Amino acid sequence: MNDSWHQKMKNKHRDELMSAGKELFMRQSFLTVNIKDVCETAGISRVTFYKHFQSLDELILEVQMDLLRRMTAYVEQSAPIEGRGKERLESMLNGWINFALDHPGYIRFILLFDLHYEAYISNRDLHERYQRFIREEKENVFLIDVLHAGVSDGSLQSGINVLETAYFIFTSMMGILQKMSLNRMDHIEEKLEHARMPQLLVTMLMQYLSH
Repeated sequence: MNDSWHQKMKNKHRDELMSAGKELFMRQSFLTVNIKDVCETAGISRVTFYKHFQSLDELILEVQMDLLRRMTAYVEQSAPIEGRGKERLESMLNGWINFALDHPGYIRFILLFDLHYEAYISNRDLHERYQRFIREEKENVFLIDVLHAGVSDGSLQSGINVLETAYFIFTSMMGILQKMSLNRMDHIEEKLEHARMPQLLVTMLMQYLSH
């Protein structure tokens, strides 16, 4: 057995714990999940858990950051590489809605984490790690490039403050998508009904930003 094998097993166990935690957090509030639940779901010992995470708080934090990265990547990939900024932005916003419809549990988890992490994550190192993550995400908001492109090609208003607009769009979209995620969407008709409000927001944003 070489170092490469040990590293693969280590990564495998971590991935299994992340997957188990995510499964449990989607099924129930992370406030009611414990380390024993995660270990039993993953089929991994408690000793192995502590080789990867110092606490359940750390696992919860890692899941939060993973979901935000997944959402960002999905939205970014929704926009065509070619085309004017306006069309690319609209594609991204509609992709965002589709992500929320396909993964309402992810959006609910992000909402619950945002509401509780200040009080729930008492470990200072974890708190600072999340703050660094948020700062880096804000500095690289995935909407900034496409807004700049729209201003440059004339398809979006030239007078907008790109950074403030990106933050506003992000906050508005997440707010309405999180509200949508709190409702049950068991059937396609229900999904279409709940998508109307965020789609209305997209329409209003595009009308406001269009040149």
